Amino acid sequence: MISYLPWGGTMKIPTSRNLLLTAMLTATILIAGAVHAQLSPMGMPLPTTVIIIKPAPGEIFGDKPVVTMGVGGKVYKFILKDAYVDDPQNRIRWPDVWQLVRQYRPNFNVTGVDSNVFEKIAPGQMMTVKGMFAGLNQSFEVTSAEPGGGVFAPPTHY
Repeated sequence: MISYLPWGGTMKIPTSRNLLLTAMLTATILIAGAVHAQLSPMGMPLPTTVIIIKPAPGEIFGDKPVVTMGVGGKVYKFILKDAYVDDPQNRIRWPDVWQLVRQYRPNFNVTGVDSNVFEKIAPGQMMTVKGMFAGLNQSFEVTSAEPGGGVFAPPTHY
């Protein structure tokens, strides 16, 4: 609708349809921004460390936390001693990652050059495995592995 102004100009008055479309577009942009803010941190690979123990033969897991790692077609089951995300801003922590992967079997799909580290762990041995976790497909790319509890293990030499 066009309206004539007293000083000789014209002005287009928005119709209710235009107002509705504008409101819907604004709401869509605001919702999309909020959803993107929630999902974007898990989309990028996160540096993650897991400290696992391979149970001895005949040892039962009991109430200990268990994590499964899928390498190729094999699934390895370990006792989870400790785990953390190396996020200096502390936006994403291990409970966030565990909440995402705990319903899947295996919990993590292992990739990378050192992915065979899980089959080399001896029964009763503790291993600290560092890698990059991608939440979109539960992949864990191994970057390094070392025997023991890592930097948080109690010192063996004084």
